[in-house]
Amino acid sequence: MEALERGSIDVAGVPRSYWLARAPRTGQPTHAPLLIVLHGSGMDGRSMAWLTGLGRRGPAAGITTVFPDGWKGVWHAARPPDREPDLDDALFLEELSIHLGAQGAARSWPVFLAGVSNGAWFAEHVARHALLPVTGLFLVAGTSLALSRRLAPVPRLRAGVVLIMGTGDRSVPYAGGRLARRGLSGMLLRRRAGRHGELRGEDVVAGAEQVATDWAAGNGITAAPAIEELPTPPGDLPVTRKTWAAPACRPVALYRIDGGGHGWPGGPQFLPARVIGPVTRHLDATGILLAMAGREGGAVPGGRVLRPGGYARHAEHGRRGGYA
Repeated sequence: MEALERGSIDVAGVPRSYWLARAPRTGQPTHAPLLIVLHGSGMDGRSMAWLTGLGRRGPAAGITTVFPDGWKGVWHAARPPDREPDLDDALFLEELSIHLGAQGAARSWPVFLAGVSNGAWFAEHVARHALLPVTGLFLVAGTSLALSRRLAPVPRLRAGVVLIMGTGDRSVPYAGGRLARRGLSGMLLRRRAGRHGELRGEDVVAGAEQVATDWAAGNGITAAPAIEELPTPPGDLPVTRKTWAAPACRPVALYRIDGGGHGWPGGPQFLPARVIGPVTRHLDATGILLAMAGREGGAVPGGRVLRPGGYARHAEHGRRGGYA
């Protein structure tokens, strides 16, 4: 396990923790970009660093990378759990970015935001509703909650976006619909979600193509996507990349893994394929994320970005009670 600094901050009276991998100092303490990486349900920040390799590879690329811990392993887009009514995950990410900027670990804005599964649809929610000045959004094995998308059919800020989804994901359907929570593990997931405030009918996600199209439209792109079949090593899963792009617009890319399961491409097959589907080995999700962060570099060409203190005004539907 790579060396990670464990830290904590108090957010609205609730202690919140995180794991930090600092970029090397270059003489400008706050020069490094900030990448926030959100784990999936039942995980924590440290396990996300292991799953992605970003605890080591992020700083090696000159990017300060932080892995926040969700409350009891979950991120909350709709509402806080009854047991912790003051919990505010979006505010946690906001204050964490400011905290790390004040420490000199990274620039506090704009930020790159990534997530897998529950962390992916919470990251999408945060960016869609402009709860954080996100310049690059990276989603793996998760898209957008339908309830979040209904309140903002077009994202409220412009950001470069990459989605990576498998058509064989046995938890999050590629085409959208209800989350597949089958068997004993599914029963445990349903119970956990209920304890964390999910109401009946809220376990519905949008399709990957829908979400990519939303972001392309929000970024001002009207052209059809370019489609490319990526080279596939023998025995691995085929990957198709769709790219929406236009001059002076932030691009959107969707990597469709035919038969791909619920995991981080290029990472470990952490559960058997019969449980989560196969995790492709040749597609390096971490490398794609770091390339996006390096390319974007915090610049915001031709698009609106919200400065610290300004984006909180856009939190009307995204924070406590917004979906009740």
